[in-house]
Amino acid sequence: MPDDDRVWLEIAPKVLEVVYRTICLLAGFALLVSGIVGLFTGSDTGALIAVLVAGAVLLLLPSIVDRLSSAAVGSVIIDLVEQVVDAGARQSAQTLQKLGLDRQIDTYARIYTELSGDTYQDIRAQLLDRIVAQVAAASAVEKFDKAEVRSMFFKGTPVMRVMALGLMKGDLSLVDADVLLESVSRSLTGNEQYHALDLTLRAWDRLASPERQALKAAAGRSVHLQQGSARRTLADTLQVLPDAGGTANPPTRYSE
Repeated sequence: MPDDDRVWLEIAPKVLEVVYRTICLLAGFALLVSGIVGLFTGSDTGALIAVLVAGAVLLLLPSIVDRLSSAAVGSVIIDLVEQVVDAGARQSAQTLQKLGLDRQIDTYARIYTELSGDTYQDIRAQLLDRIVAQVAAASAVEKFDKAEVRSMFFKGTPVMRVMALGLMKGDLSLVDADVLLESVSRSLTGNEQYHALDLTLRAWDRLASPERQALKAAAGRSVHLQQGSARRTLADTLQVLPDAGGTANPPTRYSE
C-alpha cells in the first residue's frame, strides 16, 4: 500500500470523528435555540417538543457514543462483526476489525436500533450517514471482496445494507447493479434509498444501458420520493441522464 494511502487510513477515522462531532454539536445547538425561540412566538407545541428533543439528543450523541464504545472495548465478540460473518463476509469483517472500525460502527448501529420512532428520524439518518462515511473511507484504501459486499447487502440488516452501499461508494469497482436496483425499488429505510440513488449517479458510467433503464424505471415508480426531498432531487437528476454513455454529478446533501 502506498505511504499516502497508509497515512490517510490512519487519519481518516479521526478526521471523520471531528467532523461529525462538530456537526452534531452545531446542529443540536441550532435546534435547541430554534425550539426555545418558538416557545416564545406561539409556534405549534408538538413540533417544538420534537425539535427540542432532537436538539438535546444531538448534543448528547458524542458522549453517548464514547460511553458505548468504552463499554464495547472489553467485549469478546462485537455484534456487528458476528452479523457480517453470518452474512458470508468473513474477510470484510476481518478488514473492519483490522482498521479498528468494528467497535465504532457497532456503537452507532446500537444507537440507531435504540432510537426508534418518528421523533428520532433525523438522528437515525445521521447515524447511518456516519457509518457510510466511515466504511467508504475504509474501502477507498483497503480492498474488499465484491461478492462479500453483495452478500452483506442481500443477507444483512438495514444497517448492513447501508454499510454495503457505503463500501461501494468508497470503491466504485464494488458497485453491483442488482444491489442498486433492489435498494432503489425496495429499500428498508429512506436513508438506504438516498444512498442507492446517490451511488447510482456516481457509478453511472460503469452501468450498462439495460441497467440504467431499469434503475430509471425503478426510481420513477417509487412512491417514497416526496417533492422537494433530497431523494426526489437525485431521482429527477437520474431521469435526465443518457441511457448510453455520459456521467453524472450528483447533488450534495446531508440529511433527510
